[in-house]
Order: sequence, then C-alpha cells, then structure tokens
Amino acid sequence: MFRKLPLYILLFIAGAASAQNSNNATAKSTEKKGEPQIDFKEIGASMAPIRMMLYKDTSKSKTAATGATNEEANKSKKKRRKRSDIEAPRGEFSGVLTNKDVDNGANLFIMLFNPTCSHCEDETALIEKNIGFFKKSKFLFMATPIMKPYLPDFVNMMHITDFPEFRIGIDSAGYIDNMFLYQALPQINIYDHDRKLLRIFSGEVAIDTLKKYIE
Repeated sequence: MFRKLPLYILLFIAGAASAQNSNNATAKSTEKKGEPQIDFKEIGASMAPIRMMLYKDTSKSKTAATGATNEEANKSKKKRRKRSDIEAPRGEFSGVLTNKDVDNGANLFIMLFNPTCSHCEDETALIEKNIGFFKKSKFLFMATPIMKPYLPDFVNMMHITDFPEFRIGIDSAGYIDNMFLYQALPQINIYDHDRKLLRIFSGEVAIDTLKKYIE
C-alpha cells in the first residue's frame, strides 16, 4: 500500500502542475510589480480563492433520495468494498462552488485528495463513521483536474453524496497549487468562521485530533 503512495502523489502533483500552468498567464497579467505574494499556507492567512466544479450523484438508489438517516447510511458504508463491479457510477459535474458560496457559520474542512489513493479512502471512511460530530462544520473534498475521470468511482464506492455536510469536486481555480504541501495525501486544511487558516494536516488523521476543530 505504502509503495503505491508515491505514485498517487505524483499523479496529484501532475494535476496541480497542469492546472498551475494554465493559471500562470492570468496570474502574471494581474500581478503588480513588487507586490508581495500571499502565502496562503501560513497559519492565520485568508483562504485561497476557491472555484470547484461540483460532482453530483444522479443514481436512483442514492440514500439521501430515499430519506434514510445518517445512521442507516453509515451502515451501508461498511459494505462499500463489496459492491458489485457491474454497478456503474451515475453522476455528473454540475454547478460551481466559490468562496462566496461557502457558509461562514462554522469551521470549514477542505480535504485535498486523490480518488485512487487508499489512504484517502480510509480517511474518508473514518470521517463518515464519525459524521455525527459534524453538526455545523462543512467538508469539501477537492481533487486536481487530471483526477476527474476517477472521481465517479470514488463517489460511488464511498457514498460521498449521501451526506449533506459534504461537497466533492474538481479544483478549477488553482487552490491546490496554493495549498498543497507536497507531502502525504490526504491533506486536510481547516479554516475558522472568518475563513482564516487554523491548521494543515498531511496524511491520515485520527478523529480525536480533528474533534477540537469540529463544530
């Protein structure tokens, strides 16, 4: 498992580099000479610009559509790795989420992930298992554009869209370029009510470590 991690990170970095190249021309045209660059990774810094293409599940068997409770949904997650290979993911990229669309009523969690990464799977499963703690806090799952073809399978297996606390999609504004530490995945960035950076975690994080930031 750990031998595969460098490959996952390389794929993730490749997507970030691709997005960065496409954004460089725009950035250079708007930069003022001598103007200091913002380090969005610095604790206390304002949240970097977000523009995320949202993925929406259109499956008729979606748990939320049947009115199932979170407890019932969590029970179904235990079987996620046993789902039939014949069952193809059904969904679409529809809608865009930006900074102005993010509710400031509680802390915000943004997880940078690779949908083919087993560590990202495990962290997602842990968060879902403890979804009861997320009464107000929202959670964004963000991947690079190069990972777009793999996102439906991840959503299908992990049942991400069953949870109203979650949003998942593809970065289209260079947020990952500004925030990725080039360490382990997943990476979880946590912001306060004013969308100032509180903490960055790299790799799998225990729920007890996250608890003090959850509202």
